[in-house]
Amino acid sequence: MAEPHTTPTTARRAVVSAAPRPCAHCPWRTEHHGRRTSHGFYRVSNLRRLWAGLRAGERMTCHPTDPDMAEFEGFEQTARCEHTQECAGSLILIQRELTRFRAAANQAKANGGTALSRYHAAVGEHGLTREGLAAHLFALLAGATPLCGGVAPRAMVLGQPGISAPDLPAWGECDLDPPEARR
Repeated sequence: MAEPHTTPTTARRAVVSAAPRPCAHCPWRTEHHGRRTSHGFYRVSNLRRLWAGLRAGERMTCHPTDPDMAEFEGFEQTARCEHTQECAGSLILIQRELTRFRAAANQAKANGGTALSRYHAAVGEHGLTREGLAAHLFALLAGATPLCGGVAPRAMVLGQPGISAPDLPAWGECDLDPPEARR
């Protein structure tokens, strides 16, 4: 007989919308990629693991405000006195990929093919999955996200510099990026 599903225990009181900008400790800031720490949070292999979840439709908290993660950086006091925020850096990455997918859909409409195949041809195999696209689009359109208690994710400024995920084209370096983002 299968074990019943249990919800993991958490010290989070409430998850709220992301800050307008990524925090100084955001793992998606390129200055942190590969940075050595005792817990390995910024290792490229860990960033790939985090991105794998995001690309499949998961959401992510801002670790300095999350009591379930704060001990890794010594932010226990901060996490206890603040609400847990959604990760602003992860939202930038997700919304950039949705912008690229929209451009791929427009190309497919004008020139044939499918939006998903055009999107993956441009960004490679590490872009959002079909399920991830559906989950993130649903979150933006319906605002029904379990992570944020039904609050739609904040619309982010996509051109914030120094935010990226391993294995994805940098913002402005993909044919699907808006002309104003290209270098």
